[in-house]
Amino acid sequence: MTVHSLLTNPLTHLSDEILGCMELKQDPLFHKIPEDKIAYYVQASLRAGRVAAEKYKGCNIRRMYREAGLRHEVTDASGDFHQVSFRAQIDFAKKPPQILLYSSSLNGMQRVCRNILGASPTAEPDMDRLIDIHLAHEFYHWLEYREGSFTNERLEPIEVFKLGPYTKRSSVVQCSEIAAHAFCKEVLDLPCLPNLLDYAYLIEDNQLQEKVFEQQLETCKCWISRTLNTSPGVI
Repeated sequence: MTVHSLLTNPLTHLSDEILGCMELKQDPLFHKIPEDKIAYYVQASLRAGRVAAEKYKGCNIRRMYREAGLRHEVTDASGDFHQVSFRAQIDFAKKPPQILLYSSSLNGMQRVCRNILGASPTAEPDMDRLIDIHLAHEFYHWLEYREGSFTNERLEPIEVFKLGPYTKRSSVVQCSEIAAHAFCKEVLDLPCLPNLLDYAYLIEDNQLQEKVFEQQLETCKCWISRTLNTSPGVI
């Protein structure tokens, strides 16, 4: 699968709900989510990000940082920690929180950024556009931090363990990521949720097989459509 076909192939016509579901699948407790609640977590998270973005539409993300008193730094240091590659991190221990972006991890994303998102309307270089995307994503997490509650904490918890009268419940952490993707898409006026860039990169880098990706998409379409009582083809 080429990167371009991610947007042109009917099989992979990707709505926010489908890409949100793909993100939800990354949650370590996803297997504990009742199937009929999957659409709830996806839609509630998307809605949270969109609502938060309303006051920032059309704003320059770097100006938003300056006005909020936030600092960000682009570093050449490796973003690899314990076999996980990070592109951006927010350090809440610093006052104000600081966002760190790893250029080494972002470099490989430049071509898929251009292919998936098209040319920037402002002729912005691909690396700068990638930086803006990650800044917008982390800005949403800062908004959550400022308000004292993260998106996952505001949604219904799921039951993860039950023994007699004792029931342990937990929030679905990945909901916060879905909301941040939606916020980023709205603020930067992107054509899709930005996590599509991750899948495009993995496919181009042969870390994700086309067939596996398509199967995951179809599974997500079925989950969402069953809950919404719609055809998978219209999601």
